[in-house]
Amino acid sequence: MIIIDKHDIKSDDFINSAENIKTSGKYLLGIAVADERVVNSKFSVRYFFGGTGGIEEYCVKTEDSFRSISKICPAAKMYEREIYDLFGLLPEGHPDLRPLMLYPENWDSSIHPLRKDYNGVIPEMKKYGEYKFKEVLGEGIFNVLVGPVHAGIIEPGHFRFSLAGEPVLQLEIRHFWKHRGVEKICEGKDFKETLDIISKISGDNNVNIAISYLEAAESILNIEITERVKYIRVILAELERMWNYVRDVAWIFMDIGFALPAQNLFALQEELMRLNKNLSGHRFLFNSLTVGGVNLDLDSKKLKSIEEAVGKVENIIKESEEFILSSSSVLDRLEFTGKINKKTAEELSLCGISARASGLSRDTRIEYPYLAYGSLNLKPVILEGGDVFSRTALRIKEIYLSKEIISNLASNMPEGNICVQYESKPEAYGYAIGNSETSRGNAFFYIMADDKGKIFRLKYIDPSFRIWPSIQYGVLGNIIADFPLINKSLNLSYAGNDM
Repeated sequence: MIIIDKHDIKSDDFINSAENIKTSGKYLLGIAVADERVVNSKFSVRYFFGGTGGIEEYCVKTEDSFRSISKICPAAKMYEREIYDLFGLLPEGHPDLRPLMLYPENWDSSIHPLRKDYNGVIPEMKKYGEYKFKEVLGEGIFNVLVGPVHAGIIEPGHFRFSLAGEPVLQLEIRHFWKHRGVEKICEGKDFKETLDIISKISGDNNVNIAISYLEAAESILNIEITERVKYIRVILAELERMWNYVRDVAWIFMDIGFALPAQNLFALQEELMRLNKNLSGHRFLFNSLTVGGVNLDLDSKKLKSIEEAVGKVENIIKESEEFILSSSSVLDRLEFTGKINKKTAEELSLCGISARASGLSRDTRIEYPYLAYGSLNLKPVILEGGDVFSRTALRIKEIYLSKEIISNLASNMPEGNICVQYESKPEAYGYAIGNSETSRGNAFFYIMADDKGKIFRLKYIDPSFRIWPSIQYGVLGNIIADFPLINKSLNLSYAGNDM
């Protein structure tokens, strides 16, 4: 992935630049910090902005602090809290410096795990600390606390609702209950070892996340993959997107009490996952990709089975679409529920379905075309409603688009090798970024190599990290009983969010 413009800038000057960047229509793709004291005695805080004209990078060097841009760019708020936790760099002027990932209840706040001098030892718990939630005061206000432990196999997350009667006045979420230290674990690993680790970040989107990683890794390693590999990777990426969206629409039906159409789609999801297993040996397509290529080929027999399967998906999803549009009971639950307006989506730099359902044209396949997407002349699919209905309808339209992409590429599969050999060693402390469009939004990687050709720093930003704050706005004014439906319509990852 190419960065079109790089700027080294002082933190004080960046405040003015941030205002101008925002006014120009650019949006925050991510912030990546690296402890580069071994190279230049400083930490580097890199801001990446996307939008028309490509990706721009602004780099601030610091020893201990930097100016917060959260009041100008609210999307930076979570990143800056994360940086304060994991690197101990103070974002001066940040409006909320409560710990985000390192829990004050049991972690020494002077220890920052992503610094290079962190010794890996878990600090001894000296006292049980306190975390203060935001309060809503007034007569008749009460709180409903949900999680972090949920029924079934749902991952941990805490939701704190403040209500007056039935309408929700405030929702505060607190996540990061099982921080896995993935970024730290990757340091010192080679690029293939790291691919195995990052492929397990969020299983249901492992192909598209791996594509983003490989976009960065293969750029650092100067690897040119074949056209056939590009086609196969896109077909696998769209199959992954398709089964995710079939499942998502099924859960929407389930949460409004329409079990029959839900089960019909769950059965279809099962067929797609069996197809995955026939193609790759794994229902989630695990280990399908490798550095420099893919681990599976798609011959004419397999391509035919794929085309037959996606044709069936198209027919069944049309029936679901007709059912939704013809049922007043379904529409009554979906329309105007969980609305995230366009302004909120812009301020939070939302991506994926969540952005496109609120009127923003955010699709990595189109904004920064990669692999075979650049040859397909794709048009963004956008809706304006910002509610559960829009997010559901958009998924259905995206299923049609995935079917079109797969059929196009399967009919024009080029000849060629499915993997290229490479022996190149990356430039010491050279770095690259990767982007890809998952079923939730864009997956973003920043990777820097060390002087031995291993990973020096890896930063991954899952779309869920960017989108989770929006649910606190989408639920306002709704009744608490609609929260599961709103939550399902976003369908965010806890595991991918919690690195």
